[in-house]
Amino acid sequence: MYRTSGNFEAFARPLKPEGIDGRRAYFVGAGLASLSGAAFLIRDAQMPGSAITIFEELALPGGSMDGILDEHKGFIIRGGREMEAHFETLWDLFRSIPSLRTPDASVLDEMYWLHKTDPATNPRRAIHKRGEPIEQMPDLTLTPKAVEELVALALMREQDLDDKRIDEVFTEEFFASNFWLYWATMFAFEPWASALEMRRYILRFVHHVSTLADLSSLRFTYYNQYESLIRPLVSYLEGHGVTFQYDTQVDDILVTEAAGEKVATTINLTVSGQARQNRRRA
Repeated sequence: MYRTSGNFEAFARPLKPEGIDGRRAYFVGAGLASLSGAAFLIRDAQMPGSAITIFEELALPGGSMDGILDEHKGFIIRGGREMEAHFETLWDLFRSIPSLRTPDASVLDEMYWLHKTDPATNPRRAIHKRGEPIEQMPDLTLTPKAVEELVALALMREQDLDDKRIDEVFTEEFFASNFWLYWATMFAFEPWASALEMRRYILRFVHHVSTLADLSSLRFTYYNQYESLIRPLVSYLEGHGVTFQYDTQVDDILVTEAAGEKVATTINLTVSGQARQNRRRA
């Protein structure tokens, strides 16, 4: 693995990796990570989809990216990804995944056109006093002291934040700000949560600060993320011959080492409540 900057390599087709023929790939779980890994193996590593198997303990794919219609509960959505312009890997993936809704378009095309024709914004993303608008809604209401605390956290070393809570690095002035209200409700933070995680989010999403009040920097799918992202991705993989094995729990993976190489030789599974042992070389 190596790192690069710029887009010199972003749109080029990689060379076929040596030794990819005859190899097999197995993924545990059918969430976005496994689905993406399988898609990149097909597109970039040129591995046949028939050589890829995805084990999933549930009866359907998607993991936490749900939006599934339940006849008794309605649509079940545990949470959504806060997607924005700098999700480079996600956009790189979905530029290659055909849309199920729009003919001759990728999922990325569909999202891009939606954003251009109907950009999302929320001028009243939070209320208080049982529906009353918040005073100074567009403002972050950070005092100079709160700003100083925020900058200090961003500049702090991670090892100095071990086992520290957010309320151990901020005072009440910070928690009284609109910034904290918008930030906490956007990323599901609580005062007792990890200060180290808070710091990482600040560094990752610092470019969102000016749009926290209306969420205008986010990018949205046409439907919920299961319908607009997971279903097209699964359709793409199935179209390339990827095997999906549902109602399957991976209990153990046996690994051997020879000549300095670690090789998975056996996968212990529970399929529909029955234990199985599959001997295979990854």
